Amino acid sequence: MAKDEVLVVGAGPVGLTCAIQLARSGVKCRIIDKNPFQAKDSRAAGIHARTLEVLDDMGILPQILKEGIKVTGINLYSKNSRLVHAQYKGFDTPYCFMIDLPQSQTEHLLLHALEELGVKVHRNTELNHLELFDTHVDVMLKEGERSLTPDTFAYVIGCDGARSRCRHLTNTNFPGDEYPINWVVLDGHLDWPYDSQEMHIFLHEEGLCAFFPLPHDRMRIIIEKSKGDETSPTFEFALKILQKRVSSEVKLHEPSDISPFIIHHRQVTAYKTGRVFLAGDAAHLHSPAGGQGMNTGIQDSYNLAWKLSLVMQGIGKEELLETYHEERHPVAKEVLAITDKLTKMMTTKNSALTFMRDAFMSVIGSFDLLKEQLPKRFSQLYIRYQPSSIIIDETNNHPPTKVKIGGRAPDHLLMQGEKEISFFDLFKGFHHTLLLFGGKKPTSADLKTLSSFYPMKHPHIRTYFIHRNENELAHCPDKTQCLLDLEPSAHTHYGIDKLTAILVRPDGYIGYIQEPLSLKRFENYLKKIFKQFDFQLSW
Repeated sequence: MAKDEVLVVGAGPVGLTCAIQLARSGVKCRIIDKNPFQAKDSRAAGIHARTLEVLDDMGILPQILKEGIKVTGINLYSKNSRLVHAQYKGFDTPYCFMIDLPQSQTEHLLLHALEELGVKVHRNTELNHLELFDTHVDVMLKEGERSLTPDTFAYVIGCDGARSRCRHLTNTNFPGDEYPINWVVLDGHLDWPYDSQEMHIFLHEEGLCAFFPLPHDRMRIIIEKSKGDETSPTFEFALKILQKRVSSEVKLHEPSDISPFIIHHRQVTAYKTGRVFLAGDAAHLHSPAGGQGMNTGIQDSYNLAWKLSLVMQGIGKEELLETYHEERHPVAKEVLAITDKLTKMMTTKNSALTFMRDAFMSVIGSFDLLKEQLPKRFSQLYIRYQPSSIIIDETNNHPPTKVKIGGRAPDHLLMQGEKEISFFDLFKGFHHTLLLFGGKKPTSADLKTLSSFYPMKHPHIRTYFIHRNENELAHCPDKTQCLLDLEPSAHTHYGIDKLTAILVRPDGYIGYIQEPLSLKRFENYLKKIFKQFDFQLSW
């Protein structure tokens, strides 16, 4: 076995996220990239709210917020009329906005975080061959012009993009197709009468134009080429289209290189083949509509890393790794479906469909409740994993009304002694977090049940007792574990009124809810994740 236990192939945002998470958890990994230098070009820019929460857990968010630009709204136009103006508001998150930052800068920040953990990217190195075994993966690596080098790893994670070598070597099917549309992308300064902190999408009979704010008062510009237009994209070409489709008064300054591109909609049939995993563009490709690609890929890595970490440390069951495909494949499948519909809707040239689309979007734009769903849907805050072997609801009488198993556990402020602390503060790291809610009016029997948890210790589970009444905290032997619920209360936020246990996974999703409490059922759940646990409970 190599001194590095996991091989991560590809050093884009997805691969870097995976390597960071593995390194943070103590798993030795090696990350390689076939390119000799970090990529300078970038199409992805938007970082949505859920990904911002992930980056917060990883400790990278402050720099992302410092270098990026907050996007506060979405505008949709057709025939010089604004159909929809949807603002980022009402999200259940500390980050009710999107951050736009060129992918190259996001990669730079992730790379710096990885290097601070003592891991460097092996560049100009590519995966040439791999062979799967029950206990390991044999690989052949090629660094530059050097001869092939054999090595062995416990697992390989393919984050190597649309032309994934890992996907090819595992013969993983990648069904889908290419959109029959040609696009160009460029960045530049714009002189125009529109809000520079909002997205703008202009629908036109010859093709759409989309604008995304970037730092330093620049805009990312995406242009759909007219059907049959074989013109080589140039600055003059782009300006002519913008003045025709958007406004004759548009002026473009200091443009970057203009690049053509095409888009696909594809998804692999399996995210895991033996000991090889696929993540990001290696597993799914979809239209950039909604800016879902990089965000979905980063969250692929975030989902996989904690599971692989537990298994590599001999703590988690290997069956845990099967849930990576179970959970992430349906997410990308839904993203593909939504972005495909959006792309076809926004690029249709059929006059009848265009009329119906504009009428439909006008109706949405007239109602706050409807138009606010657009940025909420893109935020990825409302992804919910379906019930599975590790996502279990055991509530009989009084299930929470505002959180569900498989859903993200939202943030909330509480008091820990004299200081405020948030759920997100408690969740940070690679442990499970057991939240024991005392209920709105706990009985003496409820308090006795809670007290039996006080001596519970487990290296990978942190337990907190949440009480609404300060008098209930008097019985806590460890004051750091007992939290005072503030008004408006976490009980209300989560929709809880009775004694309830919620187990939050290391990725911030709710894996288990129990009401009423039962030791046997709780132990049975833990056995699905952990090989063993060294605490005793007596209820």
